[in-house]
Amino acid sequence: MAELGNCLGRRRGAAGLRQLELARRVGISRQALSTIEAGRSVPSAALALRLARALGCKVEDLFWADDVTTPIEAELAGEARPARRGSRPRKASADAARVSLASIDGRWVAHRLDPASPAGFVTAADGILRGSGARAGSERVMLLGDEATARNTLLCAGCAPAFGILAARASRSAAGDRVVWLERTSGTALDLLAKGQIHVAGAHLYDEEAREFNVPFVQRRLPDRSMLVFNLARWEAGLVVAAGNPLRIRGVRDLIRPDVAFVRRQDGAAAQELVERLLRRAGIQPAAVARHELVAGGHAEVARLIALGAADAGVALATVARAHGLDFVPLVEERFDLVVSKALSADPRVMRLLETLSSRTFRREMESLGGHVTRDAGKLIAETHPAS
Repeated sequence: MAELGNCLGRRRGAAGLRQLELARRVGISRQALSTIEAGRSVPSAALALRLARALGCKVEDLFWADDVTTPIEAELAGEARPARRGSRPRKASADAARVSLASIDGRWVAHRLDPASPAGFVTAADGILRGSGARAGSERVMLLGDEATARNTLLCAGCAPAFGILAARASRSAAGDRVVWLERTSGTALDLLAKGQIHVAGAHLYDEEAREFNVPFVQRRLPDRSMLVFNLARWEAGLVVAAGNPLRIRGVRDLIRPDVAFVRRQDGAAAQELVERLLRRAGIQPAAVARHELVAGGHAEVARLIALGAADAGVALATVARAHGLDFVPLVEERFDLVVSKALSADPRVMRLLETLSSRTFRREMESLGGHVTRDAGKLIAETHPAS
């Protein structure tokens, strides 16, 4: 199926002609010419030739066929970011929403690209939502690019900026695979993996009882599947504060001070769970700092809000603080891991992602950012099995 595109109005304007003048030259009314320029009507072959002759160009310089693909039906994954406190919940879909697409277990899955997220704003969409599909729970998606490219995409989700760098490097492989990173909290990434809506999840969640990162959460959220956990990096997490630390913030105890505005993260974010864990260790109920209504969608957003003076402190990475010219109060070292099903680990796309993760080039780039330890990058941390 194709639609006719045209630049008739632009060509006419460049020739210094008014609509009425050009219409008279080719023997039609000004209204008829207006509808052609607006794309609401298609000229006959004879009229197209007369228009081209009047403007001194070829017909193909004025008109062309725009391919329009048939919409595909896709499962719409969970929201890109939770609603802020006091806000109305967003609708499950919206006209003209941009989405990333991937084929997972033989079905199309669409993820909304949040324009409020820096990562979502700079990611090229695979399609546009066009309303509810024929099947219950499905959405119609108009493809913007090549279907084969979307079908071969390896879709990853996690909150670490390093994940985005890994995806970009893996996409440069000679095989031409495309790896797309979606900025999601650790909890959301594991939930999406459990639902079969992404291929790879990234997480830095800490289980106090097991004294272990990520593996206990994988066992609980994906109890019926064999999963592999690979390390990406270790890093420093702490409080990002204004340059020079004018409020002399030294730790989580300072977050309950009335003069300190703390920007929290969404529920399910490892950074939010970290600060709440440290508050409880200090004998402070997390609700003591919940009076501040600011909620950041990621590490970079925490730093931006503090740099703008909208908040005084928030939990993020040392690398992010340094990039925004802010001070940093270290709290803990965390481990960020990638989680993938054992069944998918033999997929060439996953194998190339892990090869990139283990490469010297990736490690050097991570270490150049500061605050990242990559000695175990690509190392298999754990393998989980279905509960018997």
